Amino acid sequence: MPEMKTAKYVTPVIFGVVAVAAVLIVLRQPEKNDPSIYLKQGVVVIEKPNTTLADVALAVGDPSIFSYDAKERKARANAHVGVFGKGSLHIGTETQGELLEFDTNVCGGASLQIGPDAAVEVLNSEIATTHRTVSAGVCTRGYIVYCDGRITARNSKFHYISGNRSQFFRADAGGVLENVEIRLSDGASLKMVEVDGSRLLFSGCRFETAGKYGLFLSGSTRKPVRIEASTLFGTTADIFLSQGAGELVLVDCRFRRRGISFENSRGSVHVKWRARVKVTRAGRPLAGATVAAEGSGEKVTAQTDSDGLAVMELTEEIIAASGTRQVTPHVFSVTAGNKTLVTSAPLEVNGPADAIGEIVLDAEPGAGGR
Repeated sequence: MPEMKTAKYVTPVIFGVVAVAAVLIVLRQPEKNDPSIYLKQGVVVIEKPNTTLADVALAVGDPSIFSYDAKERKARANAHVGVFGKGSLHIGTETQGELLEFDTNVCGGASLQIGPDAAVEVLNSEIATTHRTVSAGVCTRGYIVYCDGRITARNSKFHYISGNRSQFFRADAGGVLENVEIRLSDGASLKMVEVDGSRLLFSGCRFETAGKYGLFLSGSTRKPVRIEASTLFGTTADIFLSQGAGELVLVDCRFRRRGISFENSRGSVHVKWRARVKVTRAGRPLAGATVAAEGSGEKVTAQTDSDGLAVMELTEEIIAASGTRQVTPHVFSVTAGNKTLVTSAPLEVNGPADAIGEIVLDAEPGAGGR
């Protein structure tokens, strides 16, 4: 009988210890079923601000749908990923990159969707597919990108996008892409639809496709889309303007002049270059002078800094479906106060500064030139 009495009191103690341990586990671990990250009809929905890939994997709780390897800093999605509401998804940091792979078995089998008020940030990272193959000219097993919100990406790569179906930016979408590579896609590398160029900035990027177009701009633009110091390449055309009066400004970009195509009679591509103008007087830098450059229908002015240097953004030509209008050569002049110090002969500006060299204007009678 004593044994039974002892057993009677031991059981509640064991349950009590287990209960305390369970409470401690709950207190120490993040919430697995976060109500702002959930699965709905094959889409991992993210409505939570400042969400990481690790947060998504923990909330979904099913590695067959979304997994994250903390050691490899690698996530795998076997579903669509949608960022909606006030949600935001952060991939990578300023010091460490990450990889998000979509498991796509068919064309458009997965997608990254960003709602109007949502955002995605990609730093030093890559988004790709588990099946890394591209079939030129046809829809491959790439993922789709739809952005109605905002994408900020720096020093990152978007590989194996289904460019035939994606609309990387559309309508009121905003974004900053700096040193970003969009390559190995079908269709178009970067496709934009009816965008406001004032909400977008591209710099130091590479838009290259195994399909047709490096850049596909569809519809009219409320403000011109500006792309700086970037490379654009497609097998059919580097740039294709479709269905509307789309306006594109290329500054210090590399592309083929014959690689620009138009679907209708509207739309234009403004080809611009930055020129470095050095102003001297008796061989010494002249600060505070006004440099003017005048081409066909264009006049640009700038002030020289303490080193006598003025950087000017000049148009070489405007390419439209109806024809091309040349703006260069430009005539440069230097004034201080109301006095013109020097005027150059017409100079061609038709390439990046490292190719055309520095333009030197010496403020002495009869001086000026390269």
